[in-house]
Amino acid sequence: MKKFFKITLIVLRSILIFIVVWGVSNAFVKNIHESILVSNFKAKGVYQEDISDSSTKFYKIESNEEKEAYTESHGIVYPGTSTDILVTKQVILTNNPMINSVVSFFVGGHAAIVNASYGDYQLGTIQGDRTTVEATGLGDGDNKSQVFDLYDWSIDDPYTEIIGLRVKLSEEKRREAASSYSALIGDDYNYSFIFDTVNKSYCTDLVSKAYNKVGINLNKDGFVTTIYDLICSGDCYISYYHIIKNDVKYVYYLG
Repeated sequence: MKKFFKITLIVLRSILIFIVVWGVSNAFVKNIHESILVSNFKAKGVYQEDISDSSTKFYKIESNEEKEAYTESHGIVYPGTSTDILVTKQVILTNNPMINSVVSFFVGGHAAIVNASYGDYQLGTIQGDRTTVEATGLGDGDNKSQVFDLYDWSIDDPYTEIIGLRVKLSEEKRREAASSYSALIGDDYNYSFIFDTVNKSYCTDLVSKAYNKVGINLNKDGFVTTIYDLICSGDCYISYYHIIKNDVKYVYYLG
């Protein structure tokens, strides 16, 4: 019996070591991949002096993209347009920078889907591309998936670095995706990240579910969906990026 328990302990310890090593290696590779993708995207940007000013600097990446990468109103740059995914690596989980950095390394910060401007799928009181659908577990109350103001992704509080992702889809499929994520509004937040994923959603899980229903798998490793899964997915590409430094917003976009 003692021998059995000893062998069991060795097996469990080996499994735990494997999980830790795999998790760290996987996160490290995805962090490097994300950094390369963003750096390459920014490197293609050409400064747009005619539309820039002292507070906002624009850099255009030439492309055949017909869908706008952002909208602008009254001097405010709103990242993304209909059905785009917005992500940030920045974590505001605690007041401890060390804990936030560790969480950021492994899973990233937060994700949202820019609400569709299609008439049949408009949600909330703010029309068009000025809202998002998100699952957030840090607010008061029930913390259900709901519609938020896109303005929150446009300012420097709490996020100063935003990546806009676009899924490779036809316009018809984009409409289907809009219908899919609108059906997830009202889901409870999934604090376990693993159990009861059918009835509950966390931020990146909501994004993954919405696109999975139109045949796009944004979580190739099949484990918890992270920010890096979305950024590094071959089914997505960067269409927008901004970073705010010293009160100046630097905007990189496909155009």
